[in-house]
Amino acid sequence: MDASKPLGGIQPRLFKRITTIILAFALSAGIILGLFTYAPEKYLQHMSNAVGISFATRPIPRCGDFTGSNKIWKESQTKYRNLRDDKFTIAMQTYRRPKELNDTLHALLSEKIPSLTEVVVVWNDVENAPPPNYQSKHGVPVRYRHSKENSLNQKLWPDPAYKTQAIFLSDDDIYYKPKDLEFVFQTWRKFGRRRMTGGFTRCADRDADGGWKYNGCSTEEGQNYYNMILSGLAFTHISFMDYYSSQDEVPKKIRAYVDEHFNCEDIALNFITSLLSGEGPLLVKGKEPYVSFVPKNGISTKPGHGEARTKCVNDYYDMFKCMPLINETARIELGVLIS
Repeated sequence: MDASKPLGGIQPRLFKRITTIILAFALSAGIILGLFTYAPEKYLQHMSNAVGISFATRPIPRCGDFTGSNKIWKESQTKYRNLRDDKFTIAMQTYRRPKELNDTLHALLSEKIPSLTEVVVVWNDVENAPPPNYQSKHGVPVRYRHSKENSLNQKLWPDPAYKTQAIFLSDDDIYYKPKDLEFVFQTWRKFGRRRMTGGFTRCADRDADGGWKYNGCSTEEGQNYYNMILSGLAFTHISFMDYYSSQDEVPKKIRAYVDEHFNCEDIALNFITSLLSGEGPLLVKGKEPYVSFVPKNGISTKPGHGEARTKCVNDYYDMFKCMPLINETARIELGVLIS
C-alpha cells in the first residue's frame, strides 16, 4: 500500500474544501440558531412582521382627551387573524359611472396580479341591479355587492365574506398599473400594515387662526410632508375598517357625519388609522404614475369642495378631542436610482 496516498482516494485539496464547507455550514447554522434563541422578543416580533405575520394586539395610544373602547379595538384586531395575509382584496366603490368602472376593471384585470384574490365592486346604485358576477381571464372573481343605501361608508364596511387582511380601497376612476399594484401590496406587507398605504396624498395644516386647513400638500421647504393617504387608492388592514364600522362612540358619530355631508369618509379613516396605530401614512409610487380619469361629475369637482373638506377636518378634530394625524416625509418608490 502506498502510504503517500490519502485514505479512500480523496485528494488533499478536495478534503480541505469539503471540510471548509462543512465548518461554514455549521457556523451559519449556529449563528441562525443563536439569533432566534437569544434575540430579544421585540426584535423577533419586528422580524415576524417583516415576513407577514399578523401584528400583535395593542391598546389605543393616548391622544389628547380621546376616550375609546380598548375592548372594541382589541376585538377588531383579533377577529381577522385567520384571514390570509399573503393575498389582498380590492374594494371598489361605484355609483352610475359604468364607463369609468369598466375601464378601471379592464385595466386592472388585463394582466395577472399574483396576490389579488378578489375584486368586490361596492355597487351604491340602490335603484338598479348590478351586473352579474364573473371571473377574469386570469381567474380572479369579480363580485358585485349591492349596497342597501347610497353611502360612502359602504366601501369601508368589513365584509364578512372577505378572505384577506389587506383591503385595497379604490374608487372607480383611479388605479395603479397591475405590476405597480402588486409592488404596493408587497410594500404594505413589509412596512405599511399599521398605516394607510397608497399613492394619493393630502395634508391638514394649522391655519393663521389656529384651526385646521385641508390642502393638497406642498413641496416647499418646511412644508415637504403629508399626513393622509386618501382611500381612493390605498391599502388598509381590515381591522381599521372594523373599528370604523364599530359601535364605539366616535366611529358612530363619524359615520352619521359622513352620511349627512356625503363626504370625508377617507379623511375619517386616516384619523382612525393614525389614532389607533400611532403611525403616519405611507406614500408608495410604482414605476409608472397611477391613472386617474378625473370625471366631470365627481364629488371633488363640485364648488366649495376644499372648504367642505376643511370643515370635516375641524369637525373631526372636535370629535376626537385631539389631532391624531402624523406628518411623514418619506416615500417608497419602485426602481433603482443610479448615482
